Amino acid sequence: MREVRKRKVVGRMNEGQSRQDVYVGKRLNKNIYNETGTLVIPAWRVLTKKNIVMLASQRIILSEDDVEPVTILHLVDSAIKEVRDLFDHARNLDQIPFTVIRDRIVPMIMQMSNHPNLNQILSHLELYDEYVYRHSIGVALLSKLIGKARGFDEVQLLELTTAGFLHDIGKAKIPSAILNKPGKLTDEEYELVKDHTVYGYEIIKQSAGIPERHAYVALQHHEREDGSGYPFGLKGSEIDVYSKIVAVADVFHAMVSKRVYKNPVPFYKVLKEMSDNAYGTLDPAITLSFLKRIMDLLIGNKVVLSDGREGKIVMVSEQDPAHPFVEINGCYVDLSKEQDIHVESIVG
Repeated sequence: MREVRKRKVVGRMNEGQSRQDVYVGKRLNKNIYNETGTLVIPAWRVLTKKNIVMLASQRIILSEDDVEPVTILHLVDSAIKEVRDLFDHARNLDQIPFTVIRDRIVPMIMQMSNHPNLNQILSHLELYDEYVYRHSIGVALLSKLIGKARGFDEVQLLELTTAGFLHDIGKAKIPSAILNKPGKLTDEEYELVKDHTVYGYEIIKQSAGIPERHAYVALQHHEREDGSGYPFGLKGSEIDVYSKIVAVADVFHAMVSKRVYKNPVPFYKVLKEMSDNAYGTLDPAITLSFLKRIMDLLIGNKVVLSDGREGKIVMVSEQDPAHPFVEINGCYVDLSKEQDIHVESIVG
């Protein structure tokens, strides 16, 4: 018989809520029941502001014994579990519960996005296992990064992050044997994978409460500026700006991630390919501002250059972010003027 722990009842809801705000971002280590024995929040849930409001409404007060700190990687793993459940829901019911996305998953992603070491989180998301779930979180984080670089306000950033997170929900309808196939896809299999954009659009459209724009991002994130994308071959201004941002985040995260059928693309090749595509398939302003922001995150990091020398990134040009200034033994090298030399790898 389960143990139902009695909770201290407070006099006023606002008072109880304000006392518990310190627990936002911490993880429950036990089930929380109310006075009637009904489960309110299950163990191991990372607490959000919404959870605190709900607890206060039922006059439930937590104590330090009920919670524990969450490392950022535990937070990522908790989010992956939530995403796995969401994809299962989409696979079985052809729709998704927006309340789960809004109240549980997106708050965790927003918390990750504010972490001072975003590189650590992105590295953890580049592993190949459960790639689709990790990729959904990674694209959401990178989309927000781009949105901030483009000057989006908080409301727009929340919308964009959510849209980025949902961009691949249509892959819930693609057989896992195809998504995880170790070899090259046949033409027929590739056409089936491309259908994930339409499936995603339909799943989101059939889900109550989700803004229609999110459905268009799922539909359009493989469209390209020159009309070479799918499913409709849209060009330039025909593509929604959120879709363009998510496309850049999607391409970058896919390239740097380990997959069952490929190793990560070396960082310098990612920079070069995305820089080249900035004036072809991807939106140039969005791509360059993204590369600038990614390289800004690496200022101060040690790097190995293609000629074997080690140095440290000290400055990034807005016009050519893929070729930063590097300090080597007190001397400064402008890689934009040394086109035969590039950053080979990031040391730390």
